[in-house]
Amino acid sequence: MCGISGYYSFTGEISSEHAAATRRVTSLLAHRGPDDCGLFQDRSVILGHRRLSILDLSADGHQPMCNEDSTVWIAFNGEIYNFQELRNTLAEAGHRFRSRSDTEVLIHGYEEWGIEKLLGKLRGMFAFALYDSAKSRVILARDRFGIKPLYYVQGPEDRWIAFASETKALVEGGLASSELDRRALAGFLLLGSVPAPRTIRRQIACLPAGHYLVLSRDCKPQPRRYWDFAEATAAEWDRQQSGPVPSVAETLQQAVTSHLISDAQLGVFLSGGMDSAAIAALASRGYAGPLKTLTITFGEGAFDEAAEARAASRAFGTDHHEMRVTSGDFIGELPKFLAAMDQPTNDGVNTYFVSKAAREAGLKVVLSGLGGDEVFWGYRHYAWLEGRAPWLKMLLGLPSPLRRTVQAAAGLYGRASGQEKWRRLGALGDRPTTGGLYLAARGFFPALQVSQLLGVSPSELEKLVEETLATDSLRRMDGAAFNRLEMQRYLHDQLLRDADVFSMAHSIETRIPFLDHELACRVACLPAAAKRSNGINKPALLGALPHPILAAAAGRKKMGFTFPLGRWLIDNLEPMREMAQQSDALDTRETGRLFQAFGAGRLHWSRAWAMVVLGATVRQ
Repeated sequence: MCGISGYYSFTGEISSEHAAATRRVTSLLAHRGPDDCGLFQDRSVILGHRRLSILDLSADGHQPMCNEDSTVWIAFNGEIYNFQELRNTLAEAGHRFRSRSDTEVLIHGYEEWGIEKLLGKLRGMFAFALYDSAKSRVILARDRFGIKPLYYVQGPEDRWIAFASETKALVEGGLASSELDRRALAGFLLLGSVPAPRTIRRQIACLPAGHYLVLSRDCKPQPRRYWDFAEATAAEWDRQQSGPVPSVAETLQQAVTSHLISDAQLGVFLSGGMDSAAIAALASRGYAGPLKTLTITFGEGAFDEAAEARAASRAFGTDHHEMRVTSGDFIGELPKFLAAMDQPTNDGVNTYFVSKAAREAGLKVVLSGLGGDEVFWGYRHYAWLEGRAPWLKMLLGLPSPLRRTVQAAAGLYGRASGQEKWRRLGALGDRPTTGGLYLAARGFFPALQVSQLLGVSPSELEKLVEETLATDSLRRMDGAAFNRLEMQRYLHDQLLRDADVFSMAHSIETRIPFLDHELACRVACLPAAAKRSNGINKPALLGALPHPILAAAAGRKKMGFTFPLGRWLIDNLEPMREMAQQSDALDTRETGRLFQAFGAGRLHWSRAWAMVVLGATVRQ
């Protein structure tokens, strides 16, 4: 895990001002890679790298790294879990290696196979910038699910492009403006996270997951897709019809085992839930030496899963560590948390504190259960969709005027009762779509509140929804279509972004075994009924790993890795209200009214917290 940065000039020249700015951007990523720093500059290219040493801790792993004749250079962030297999294949083809790192495999793999074939062979998480001097081009690439981030800004008259692992480094380094993207802000309020490829800064874009971008004077820079989840799942289905493939259980064990490769100390984030327990169980089978596990505990008993985490630790024989977090700890760390934030988020506090605990325990690498709910359909709304399918079908079958009346009545009830899920029912709109259903089930602020907070028209919000979410007509309750949206939006735009930013704030590499692409596609081919069961969470995961600890977690009410933020915000209501009203991007009267509703118990704490985040971090 590292931080990367760089600059490409379409004119063939780099000004001293921009060269200095690129060096500043690299320095601003020091928290992502405190172990080493490197820069490479050619006539039209700069590559910068901050290293967190994980594989091959020696100086041989220094980046930017090049091939034998210095014609191909790379700055790489991430891990390639099948690099040893690829290395052996490349060595047989005559390539020579000078290090034991996975980085060098990318260089020789590019030489041997070209960019698209190389990307198709990789099993891992990655964001990299590769410079081919013979072709005078730079290639930016991201992994399939977007576990590792990569952002870029295009200069005036398309004269240059700069890129980095974090947006704020580009802004603070002087290569991008801090100008706010109001559509991105509206997206945050509608969805709970800034929808990619937009970022909160108007000039900066996010390279989409499963894409690469060629920077060359011979072609216009346009992201090119090399992988798609739906297409990959269809291909996996075809393979399964033509012959036997490894089972979900085998693929899951292989995925976790491959994620254990490290020359630095490694551990597992362990809550009382099913996903982290599964990762700990499988990791303990394949890890040489005592496996450290970490959990966060609270004085608020309703949120504390310490007993369940300890039981899992005893069952799997781990070296267990706990960090107790109080309201005072939260307030004390809040300035550092907000300073670490790269884009507004409604989450991330949990990752920040458990990563802090990992660093204090002497770890550099931690495995997380993130992605388990998306891959194995663990969220309650899958059962909600199934249970309410007849009711929703009836609603969708009503004449439009009558349906609008029902939705308006639901909105009035939601405002009166403080139940936002009823207010979001209006998201289904006049022409119900999968995206509208997603907003109704998973949306954040209702559209009317977003309009009032930002002073934007409903038509502007409708354009944003069309741009961001699926617009196909909703003819049936399709769990798979909903799941794809959830992976694209909630998983990518919030969970993965937060996992990266807040673990890297403590120089911790977080690995996500559930997002091994072969595992995700194999599980996606299971029938929907195999992923749902009354009273049991994630039956397909339990079937792949039938352990008493997992069975107990599957039978408990799902909690998620949640902090008692609502209680802590109430404990500090006035300072939080003041912080929320600092942003000039939100209507202060509406912010005050919503905070008053929160204090009276009529607004969910996550909405109040979102306004605190925006008040502290967003300016026009």
